[in-house]
Amino acid sequence: MAENRLDLAWWHQRYVQQSTWTAAIRDHLFRKIKLSASDALLEVGSGTGAVLSQLADQRANRLFGVDLLLPPLRYAQEINKDFQLVQADGFHLPFSQDSFAVSYCHYLLLWVTDPAEILAEMRRVTRPGGCLIALAEPDHNARIDYPPPLVMLGKKQTHALGAQGADTAIGRKLRSLFHHAGLQEVETGILSAAWSGSPSQSMDPTEWDMIRADLADQFTAAQLSDLEEKDREASASGERVLFIPTFYAAGIVPQAQTPE
Repeated sequence: MAENRLDLAWWHQRYVQQSTWTAAIRDHLFRKIKLSASDALLEVGSGTGAVLSQLADQRANRLFGVDLLLPPLRYAQEINKDFQLVQADGFHLPFSQDSFAVSYCHYLLLWVTDPAEILAEMRRVTRPGGCLIALAEPDHNARIDYPPPLVMLGKKQTHALGAQGADTAIGRKLRSLFHHAGLQEVETGILSAAWSGSPSQSMDPTEWDMIRADLADQFTAAQLSDLEEKDREASASGERVLFIPTFYAAGIVPQAQTPE
């Protein structure tokens, strides 16, 4: 990923923006889960605490976060001293079996070498009857860009993400991953998309920073500026479409079998 090219404050802004995209599906899924205030929730790959912060505003649960990198954890701790944050590898979570009522991740599985192993570890620390959730995993290989001058931009950015180690087709694999994890009542779907309001309202202010970071070695600064101008013109005229199908999945950890 490109964290070293952009500072933590920028990344937090980016993560907050991404967290708004999944607010509706979080509300939908958490309404279905019966939780008490004493239940603990775990985010694997919690970053700067963007999603944790939104949950803290809505819920009284104990909130835990795990991330491989220490600086984002420190940033998150400054936001909320009550977060229980641990620097750890998602493949080896430092918690005992059945510790959490919910374990979830957010734009994480596309970046890991073995998402099935991550899900198995999340299942281990989630109690029987508890829930595993992947809130957002994009399928960049199915990305749609319009009008035509911007199609190349999408293809180049998808290629750049793959070169950084992302699985650009993880979204379409999510349903299979959750079923193979042995979860029950699996629900999967695609986050809805809509384009409305003025361009200034609909454009993500961090998107072009991200594009420049991803494509700095493929385009000159002048070429990127020209593409950005085409993007803005297409948005202003009402032509612009950028759609990356982004999948979610949720499943229940089975209750332990009682011997007959």
